[in-house]
Amino acid sequence: MDDKTFELLEKMYVEILEIKQDVKSNAKAIEQNAHAIAQNAKAIARVESIIENQIERKIDALFDGYKQNSERITRLEEKVDRLIDRVERQEVEIKVIKTGC
Repeated sequence: MDDKTFELLEKMYVEILEIKQDVKSNAKAIEQNAHAIAQNAKAIARVESIIENQIERKIDALFDGYKQNSERITRLEEKVDRLIDRVERQEVEIKVIKTGC
């Protein structure tokens, strides 16, 4: 073998070793990313569970409370309207009594 061929083979060998190291480091990075993704998936599953089991119940309870308050306000408005009508009728009666005397 002549020197040029040997030098070329040596350069190719060095480049192949560098590529091999890059592949190994990339494989490690991919493995770490896969592990991080798995941990994120577990965290997301926990958050979903919390949302489904705790937050949805609280939202439902708040909505029920809102509906009850709305119904109470409606009943109170009706009572106030009836009282206003009674007061107006009584005022008319008082005026009639005062003018009749």
